[in-house]
Amino acid sequence: MTSESRDWSNLRLSLEKPYKDTNGVPLKKLLDVSSEEEFIYEQPKSIDELLGTRLQRVFEERGNTVWDEYTPDWAENESNTPVVNDEVEEDEDEDEEDEGEQTERKKKPMNVEELAKLRTDVVPKLMQALNELMISRDVLGVYLKTALPDVPSEGITPELNILPSNALASTTVTKHPVSASVQAFNAQLAVGGKDEALRKSAAAFKTAAVSMRRALASGERYWTDAIKARNTNWSIMPAPLQYDRMTRRSTDTNAMDVCISYGLEHSPTETRANSIVWLNTEDGKGPLARSGQPYRLCVSLTIENDDGSKTVSRSSFVPKDNQDEKVEDVLEELQRETIDREIFAEIVNNVPGLILAPAWVREQTVSVEISQDVVLRLELIPEADLEPSPLAGSDPAINAICDAIYHSMRLILLRLHAYNIEFHHPSNKGKSFAMERPRPLAGVVELVLYYMFVRKIEKHLNELVEGLRKAGVEMFLRINRLGETAGELIALLAASYSADEQKKKTIGGEILLRIANLQTFRFTMQAPALLTAILAQSISVIHSMGQFDELLRHEVTRCILQRIYDLGRDKTQGPVKEAWFMDVVAGTCFSSWEGTTLRFQVSYVDNWSLKCSAELWKGKESTQKQFPFGDALIFDWAASIVADAFDT
Repeated sequence: MTSESRDWSNLRLSLEKPYKDTNGVPLKKLLDVSSEEEFIYEQPKSIDELLGTRLQRVFEERGNTVWDEYTPDWAENESNTPVVNDEVEEDEDEDEEDEGEQTERKKKPMNVEELAKLRTDVVPKLMQALNELMISRDVLGVYLKTALPDVPSEGITPELNILPSNALASTTVTKHPVSASVQAFNAQLAVGGKDEALRKSAAAFKTAAVSMRRALASGERYWTDAIKARNTNWSIMPAPLQYDRMTRRSTDTNAMDVCISYGLEHSPTETRANSIVWLNTEDGKGPLARSGQPYRLCVSLTIENDDGSKTVSRSSFVPKDNQDEKVEDVLEELQRETIDREIFAEIVNNVPGLILAPAWVREQTVSVEISQDVVLRLELIPEADLEPSPLAGSDPAINAICDAIYHSMRLILLRLHAYNIEFHHPSNKGKSFAMERPRPLAGVVELVLYYMFVRKIEKHLNELVEGLRKAGVEMFLRINRLGETAGELIALLAASYSADEQKKKTIGGEILLRIANLQTFRFTMQAPALLTAILAQSISVIHSMGQFDELLRHEVTRCILQRIYDLGRDKTQGPVKEAWFMDVVAGTCFSSWEGTTLRFQVSYVDNWSLKCSAELWKGKESTQKQFPFGDALIFDWAASIVADAFDT
């Protein structure tokens, strides 16, 4: 075997000594592995132990007087210590003079003081060297005596000659072979990627593998999302060109340039230009590259109660979980936000032309004062700041009204788009366009006004019916709050408001009221707050609640007195039967026969509680009775009084 073939044996690998594991924890020095396969490590020594061992070696090697003989440089005379001046830079002439003085000082002979100082410094060191030489001599003499016992040793200390020839004997100690497990473990530590270069290479390959795997998964998800969006009929288009360019450059060509337009087809140009989103190419950031936080259009009604407290009701909002988002769901949310912004912009444009109620625009809020106690707000709020529905203390009926307003405005927006299509159609250019532009805010305010008006009328009639039923008067009430279908309602809301009532059809309802099974009254309601009473002999328009209350009192009193009048005629006979009369204006019903007069008078207290008084005159004596009386009903009580008066 030649020397060239043995070159591999001369190769030396400069491996880094492993001192930390992959987690950065320092490795302990392994001493042995027990039979139970437990690692035995070298116990770490504290700093105090290491420092004590080193100091002990100093005393053993230098003697106990080492510190007495040692004089540090800083303890010398002040003439030899350097002086720190504030002036760091000096002139070159002064430096040359100092060097000359030092040269002349070296040429001069030493005086007695300097010789004494030199002797003090040199003699201890010479004595120390002498002691070390004598110790070395004695050690060599002992070694020679042990190796050559017959040769006399000279020059050593006499006490050492007494030592036997075998005083220094050699002992051979054999190191135990390392166990196989320790060898394998050490080999694994040395070769298993602990070298710095191997670690860096492994980390680089791992990073590249993860990046390739992520890019592959991102590419697959990208085209999967594009196909899903196309299958659900979303508009897909290539990415637009850069500003001020008519064509693409070769370096700008990219296969992943899919854009999705989620705006409505007939929205304004600015809205459609802002309703474009790119599919996301970054992993872990959702299917679409959206920017900013989502907003939502909220419709709220604040109603002040009789006790001064306020009830806030709002359209529904349910927060969604953003984990595992689908591209279809994200596009729907983006389209909803775009529609909300377009509706809000249209509402802001309608505020100057609103004549039904005062309105204010503040940043992203439109406030309409429906009445002194009711405020309507339409505002764009970030979804992160919205509380889940329903709000604490809100009215479910008002929440439903807010939801109806929110969704009806979306339908009105579609009618507005249809109006824009007809208005810009070529066939209508240069002609007077008969169709009026829909105004969402006017229709919404009109609906809220009508709802509050119906609510007030219904509350008043319910109090009337409840109070008369407690008195025993038969009552029948049916309220048809809205007489139109959903399609007709949207059409009426989209119609623009005009002062000429004949040009505008508004929403309305109907009320049927039957009192004491005698007469039925019909009332019609029309937005925003118009009430018409259809009576037997006339049709009257009611302009205030006071007029409505007066009309109800008159008609209810007339029906009750008519019933008492009929009871009186039924309970009496002969000429007395024809002697009954009633005065609706005064609210009385009376009769007179043979010096006896019976008079009933009807009145009301709070919440339509019925009161009736009966007065009986016989000559100069009078008797008076009041209703309510115990658990008796009004007409039974009146019949008993008539019967008693006629019998007596």
